[in-house]
Amino acid sequence: MNYKYFISAIFALLMLAGCNDDFMERYPLDSITDQTYWKSESDLQLYCNSFYGSFIQGFDGALTTSVPWGYQGPSIPYGDNHSDNSVPTDYSLVKMVNGTYVETTAAGSGGWNWTQMRALNNFLVNYQKAEIAPTIKQAYAGEVLFFKAWDYFEKIKLFGEVPWFSKPLLTNSEELYIARTPRSELMDSVLATINEAAKWLPAKGSEKKDRLNKDMALLLKARICLFEGTFRKYHKEIGLSGDKFLQEAVTASNELISSNRYSIWSTGNPEKDYNQLFIQSQYDNNSEVILWKRYSSGLLGNGFLRYYAWHQSYNQAGFSKSMVEEYLCSDGLPISVSPLYRGDDSIQSEVIKRDPRLHQTISIPGEYALDLQLSNSLLDRGSGYNKMMPPIRGSGDDYPSPTGYWPIKFWKVDLTEVEQLTNGVMPCPVYRYAEVLLINAEAKAELGQCAQTDLDNTVNKLRSRVGMPSLKLNTIPNDPLMDARYQTYCGYTPTPLIREIRRERRVELVFENFRWDDLIRWKAGKLLLAPEAIKGMKFNKYQYPTVRVGTDVYLDTKGYLAPYQKSLPNGRAFVEPKQYYFPIPIEELIMNPKLVQNQGWVNGK
Repeated sequence: MNYKYFISAIFALLMLAGCNDDFMERYPLDSITDQTYWKSESDLQLYCNSFYGSFIQGFDGALTTSVPWGYQGPSIPYGDNHSDNSVPTDYSLVKMVNGTYVETTAAGSGGWNWTQMRALNNFLVNYQKAEIAPTIKQAYAGEVLFFKAWDYFEKIKLFGEVPWFSKPLLTNSEELYIARTPRSELMDSVLATINEAAKWLPAKGSEKKDRLNKDMALLLKARICLFEGTFRKYHKEIGLSGDKFLQEAVTASNELISSNRYSIWSTGNPEKDYNQLFIQSQYDNNSEVILWKRYSSGLLGNGFLRYYAWHQSYNQAGFSKSMVEEYLCSDGLPISVSPLYRGDDSIQSEVIKRDPRLHQTISIPGEYALDLQLSNSLLDRGSGYNKMMPPIRGSGDDYPSPTGYWPIKFWKVDLTEVEQLTNGVMPCPVYRYAEVLLINAEAKAELGQCAQTDLDNTVNKLRSRVGMPSLKLNTIPNDPLMDARYQTYCGYTPTPLIREIRRERRVELVFENFRWDDLIRWKAGKLLLAPEAIKGMKFNKYQYPTVRVGTDVYLDTKGYLAPYQKSLPNGRAFVEPKQYYFPIPIEELIMNPKLVQNQGWVNGK
């Protein structure tokens, strides 16, 4: 059965209107416990509903700022603005990647917020009071454990070590003043939590409609364990072995693969399928999407395509030259060695005989246009809107791409959907089977366990969708360009196999908010310093005769778009190990002397 899980509109409305932070402020947790909760299944369900919208955001969030990263809009796709995949026009929004982030002052700021954790722990100490069957109680507890593991995972990615809390805290709780839990103990607790969630959540197909199941927990476990296993391997200074977590990532992903419940979605059209995967009207019968968010006009909608089309003055972004260079040629060879590479004198030449995902991810002039009569409201918003997504425009035009590589992943040529400000219904895929395959391949490669059959069952499934040659263990191509970049900026060169799996991950998951985490766990943050990470396409005057060099656009010495030439004349900054972690807010350090600031930040050693 190909029924796919989704987060229903009613759950999101409950989260927004019922069990959100404001609700918790109006009715203290102990009052809820004493007066209204922990009696029935309905109590447990309503309480759990509050976490769905918070963690599974989809295209929600409009253009609000994501804390502490700084990009505006939903994490899918705008999270990649905080990486070397994307170049936002306003670099000041993504301060960590540009070395301008400073410590926040207020307690509970900068991502150091424990409101959700308190609510999750409150459930775990009270749910047993419900007078219902144990199996029903355990299913809801599994949901809460899933979100608790997710919440801790996000905090560990930000701060490294954080305190482990196993019960809800009050303002006078002694546990508020404990030190950060050592990483080894902390991650063992997270692993135990997600294991318990997978144990208690219903099997795929037996869950209540619109709720979590075991497969989703297995994917989250695999993601957590791959991150931790590789972080420990490449951040040798923390002195921990990552093998246990890498093996756990293999085990969890193997379970999903061997279940045969999922496959890479394809219609047999390699020139369109990758792009079409992300613009479907629903994913009920999609074999690849494990978790997605559904919207319903009049109940819960989004303005995603409208914002995506405009990009707004603060949300303009283009893909980086660095990202575009990683796409292989159609013979399976990197551009640095393939005889098929046509060069980059124009976008049109760059996509010729390349991995089809490139042409399905960046816009070519004249493609993906809204060739329809526009309403007056859209005409008022800018000239040339019906010529959607030309690479660059003159200063008199609206919404240019700073690099010329305009994203069209998630772009749906649908005027009705684009005109929606709050009632758009385009769904958002959140968990994909493609990620499971990439986790499995990478974890096995890092453990030295990857055989040709493993590649055929993972990476080559993704390549097959777009008609690319298979990756063969005995003929992995050289890539002097990428190897030199790793050596120059990271101080190491990954094995050819790991390099190619990383490439596949970057290409397949671009604009799905994975790249920053990947750079962090690989200890590859300095790839942000490569000139190509903030460079755009090569500019040719004959293609853009109205564009003024030095006024509308800036070029480097070789004629490539250089959007940060004036704002960041010395390029980006990335200091190790400082920028692998975010800082703890200053007031938290003052209130709790046992907390120690991360290295490199104010008062950090």
